[in-house]
Amino acid sequence: MKITNFILFQTAWFVTIFSAAYGKPYIGVLFTMLWMPFHLSLVANRKTELMLIGSAVLIAAIFELILFMNGFVSYPEHVALFSLVPLWMITLWVNLALTINHSMSWLKERYVLSASLAAIAGPLTYAAGERFGAIILHGMPSLIAISIMWLFAMPLLFWLSHLLTNFKVVSGRLVVNGTE
Repeated sequence: MKITNFILFQTAWFVTIFSAAYGKPYIGVLFTMLWMPFHLSLVANRKTELMLIGSAVLIAAIFELILFMNGFVSYPEHVALFSLVPLWMITLWVNLALTINHSMSWLKERYVLSASLAAIAGPLTYAAGERFGAIILHGMPSLIAISIMWLFAMPLLFWLSHLLTNFKVVSGRLVVNGTE
């Protein structure tokens, strides 16, 4: 499952970035909408996974809007499609959320390590997206801002995964790992 998850995540990233760069961002969104149900059919706790995906969408909208509104990123006209943060960009976060409990589960509860890796990998993926023509970065300040964003975003996603996995509401009571 972990290898399949990793391969589909990487495939979704490339499909999304290339389709956005070539003015057809709906292809990447569609790809994710096709692989997400496949992924959900293989997981034990779909409800938890869906809540993590919803959380990632909210975090993506906030963080990406902050980057955009502060001039750290912009999008070529053919990529934005009448929104401040393109749907394909949110889709990348959905793809990432689908890996948190699976191919990236080795980072669970390793918040410092996940933050450190994300602070490096985040700017690299945005720079790759820029090279392919899907996004426009505005120099070193953009890379620093993206690094700082991912320094917080990745451990936040892992923490939310932990929270959603271990805390449940049963009959109006908060239950932690099956105990009240």
